[in-house]
Amino acid sequence: MYKSIVLLLVVMLLFISCGGDDGPTGPKNPTSPEEPEPTTGALKVTTNTTGDDIDSDGYTVVAGNESTNIDVSDTVFISDLSEGNAEVELSDITSNCSVDGENRRDVSVTAGDTVATTFGITCEDVAKNQIVFSSSRSGNREIYLMNADGTSPIQITDNDDIDYYPIISNDGTKIAFGSDRNGDLNLYTMNVDGSGVQEVTTSSGTTVFYSWSPNDSSIVFTDDRVGNQEIYKIDVDGSNEMRLTNNTGNDQYPSWSPDGSTIVFTSDRTGDEEIYTMNADGSNIQQITSIAGDDDIARWSPDGSKFVFRSGRDGDFEIYTMNNDGTGVQQVTDNTDYDAFPSWSPDGTQIVFESNRSGNGEIYKINADGSGAPVNLTVNSASDNWAFWSPVE
Repeated sequence: MYKSIVLLLVVMLLFISCGGDDGPTGPKNPTSPEEPEPTTGALKVTTNTTGDDIDSDGYTVVAGNESTNIDVSDTVFISDLSEGNAEVELSDITSNCSVDGENRRDVSVTAGDTVATTFGITCEDVAKNQIVFSSSRSGNREIYLMNADGTSPIQITDNDDIDYYPIISNDGTKIAFGSDRNGDLNLYTMNVDGSGVQEVTTSSGTTVFYSWSPNDSSIVFTDDRVGNQEIYKIDVDGSNEMRLTNNTGNDQYPSWSPDGSTIVFTSDRTGDEEIYTMNADGSNIQQITSIAGDDDIARWSPDGSKFVFRSGRDGDFEIYTMNNDGTGVQQVTDNTDYDAFPSWSPDGTQIVFESNRSGNGEIYKINADGSGAPVNLTVNSASDNWAFWSPVE
């Protein structure tokens, strides 16, 4: 009996101290306040990059006012995007890579939810510090690529027709070249691995001697369709062809300046072949050289300050350099044989050229100041010609 009374008193004290279910401290399990509705959403971005010469630095993805870095094949999340449509785009994409389909795209962001989008990116081969040339070593004239030291020559074209005078684009992904594969000698482009051949001109004349515009959207070339050689330019898709020179002489060997404003070329309009410049639209023609003996095949240096060219001013054809105003002429090669078609290395310190000093056409390189002995890059019994050093290091 005593124990029962004590137990009852303990229970009553506990009830009073806790205030019961609705004591002075309020309910024991109050109802939680409602959480606010979300007002922003998130974006999941995935990249999938395929191909060669992929830039390991990755890209930047921009969505609305937000941006973040993303690797070449990766997934990132961008949060706190306002509900509604958001514009998404990849930037910092190297010139040899492109987004499959539309890059800039709209996504619909829903508050409290995550929307996803995937960018496929394809990268093309880039000819980095390689030399392209034409050779008859396979039995007919084809296009080849080799390393700057002459190693690992790779045949790029393979057909029964003539492929000649190859020029690598400024971004290193394309080669412009001449071919008679459709009958007449016309201008073509292709990827540096030989794929994707496209005919650019359809002239009944002979189309030769090409140069890419700095942004690789257009090409200048020489054509004799009107009875003498004149200079034309054309977009790489074959549209917007424009004649730049018009006189009774022969105008040829155009080379586009790095800033895109000026074209240097050769003309015999005064008798001997001399070097001239003109604006990119053909206006403001200026004569740069004036000396007995032919000066021709001039090409701009990578920084636009100089020309390398061929000259017969000393009795045989040698390679020279000069400032772009015609001053500071310096002889680079010195031998009794034929040297021609010079092209600068990407850093402007060396020059590649062709010569028959070994008995047939071979490719050589030499320091741009003429120091040191020329290095023979091709050694075979066939004729190797028209070397051009890729602008990409």
